[in-house]
Amino acid sequence: MGTRKHVVYWHDTEGVTPEPALRSNVDCDVAVVGGGYTGLWAAHFLKEAAPALDIRVVESQYSGYGASGRADGFVTPTIGKDIQALVQEFGTRRALEASQAVGRSILEIGRFLRRNKIDAEYEANDYLMVATDAAQLRRLREDRELASRIAGREQPDILSAAQAQSVISSPAVLGAMRTGGALVNPFKLVRGLARVVKERGVTVYENTPVLQVLPGARPTVVAPGGRITADKVIIAANAHQFTFAPFRNRTVPIWSYAMVSEPLTDAQLGRVEWAGREGMVEAKTFLTCARFTADNRLMFAGGPALYFMGRDMRRRRMNDQRAYRALHEEFQRFFPMWGDVEFTYAYGGTIDVTRDYAPHFGRLPGTNVFYGYGFNGNGIAATHTGGKVLRDLVLGKDSEYSRLLYVDDQHRKQRSFPPEPLLYIGARATTRLMEWKESRP
Repeated sequence: MGTRKHVVYWHDTEGVTPEPALRSNVDCDVAVVGGGYTGLWAAHFLKEAAPALDIRVVESQYSGYGASGRADGFVTPTIGKDIQALVQEFGTRRALEASQAVGRSILEIGRFLRRNKIDAEYEANDYLMVATDAAQLRRLREDRELASRIAGREQPDILSAAQAQSVISSPAVLGAMRTGGALVNPFKLVRGLARVVKERGVTVYENTPVLQVLPGARPTVVAPGGRITADKVIIAANAHQFTFAPFRNRTVPIWSYAMVSEPLTDAQLGRVEWAGREGMVEAKTFLTCARFTADNRLMFAGGPALYFMGRDMRRRRMNDQRAYRALHEEFQRFFPMWGDVEFTYAYGGTIDVTRDYAPHFGRLPGTNVFYGYGFNGNGIAATHTGGKVLRDLVLGKDSEYSRLLYVDDQHRKQRSFPPEPLLYIGARATTRLMEWKESRP
């Protein structure tokens, strides 16, 4: 299997000079905890709507170090994990409104990159949701029927095995459904977004871990080198959301893994029909996905969804060899003709999983602390939409975004996970249950 670097591939595609850390006590209009997609899009849209606002973003490492810079780079219209559960809970109309908003975000991200001259390797190639067994074919049919009902019009037919393999010639693929979307270098996107917000006058502090957020009429963000007291505070910490007391049992960090090869040779590329460079996603909850990078490296990602006792997010978990063995076995199943492809990068990261597999946005009762989290591994487009949600919540605007199903209200509460060790036992049992359920034809 060769020698692999346990380094995030995307992080090697662009250099980083971190911004200075917070070293004093400051006062501002809006403080944002988290320098990933959610926090930066919120800062961007707030500054766009109200240029006079003094906005400060606080990031524990540097923008793009966490989930935003480790994502697989699929820009999809997915909200959370399960569209069927979303429709069941919120109804067809509200699911359609949210799906359309996230769909617009796919296009708007492309326009944002072009307008601001950010080369984030954006490719509007769509992606293929593929089935490799009878159970996944059934899921494709159900998803197509549901998508037709939500949209009020028939969706494209499911591709047969022959049709799907003419797009991506994997012998494992038995059928597929083409879905609108794009591919991007997620690290270059988040770094470019950080540059744009700084140019607009937003202050970004990096290498500034937040110790706590003190609520109140004017909440305070406490860091080792200083404090920020603000009229409004946004907590957008993704998989680290649970480290803040009000969200302690609201999210669980689940590990996802990826392998990236060296650039494929012309001979290697010629063995697989994949001319459209679409993303490929397997039709199951704990999915496997594959894509090309801009320089024709192959990324193969997903594999086992691992949870470690005590919400363990230490870096050593990135080196879990069980995950890479399982991922490589899946790769061989999909692409046996690529037996000579060597993966030189192997790494992992955590996604923020919520109890209902859907995003949660809102305002903590009795405070001026706002929040947004819960993308369940599908956040590149959805965080762009989420930035608009947070903008309107912070500005107190009643809008199509502040009324999206993202937002918690009296009818929708944040559901809690149990404490340890029940959480660990439950996470393992849920994974096995999902695998069993999705294996049924």
